[in-house]
Amino acid sequence: ALFFDVAGLTVAVPLIELGGIHNITRINTILGKPSWFSGVMLHKEDQFNVVDTAKWVMPEKYDEKLKNSLNYQYIILLNESKWGLCAEKLINTVTLEQDDVKWRDNPGKRPWLAGLVKERMCALIDVDSMISLLDQGLSVHQE
Repeated sequence: ALFFDVAGLTVAVPLIELGGIHNITRINTILGKPSWFSGVMLHKEDQFNVVDTAKWVMPEKYDEKLKNSLNYQYIILLNESKWGLCAEKLINTVTLEQDDVKWRDNPGKRPWLAGLVKERMCALIDVDSMISLLDQGLSVHQE
């Protein structure tokens, strides 16, 4: 899994579902999209939909102070989709075993959360569920 940091929260994405990592360049905003949708970033011939990860994952903590403290540097692409999550810092990659994760029994309020990496107490993303929510224009709370 690739571990990255967003607003002090460590998030992990399985490497087999990692679509790539890009440095953030110019993001073109698009009107009429959800507030967590930062815009579209062009990279060569590709277009990626950019998600303000902090706003999407923890909207209850997202305020002006947090917004102003964010220093997004990277886009973490999700699988073969056109979705990318903003990340402030890349931490490292670690091989995880089944027992390293406290897996969720049911999707509950956060279907995008596959489980918690025990040693780091951080979120492991269920990439397919997250892509599905993003495709539907839904936030972390399915709104």
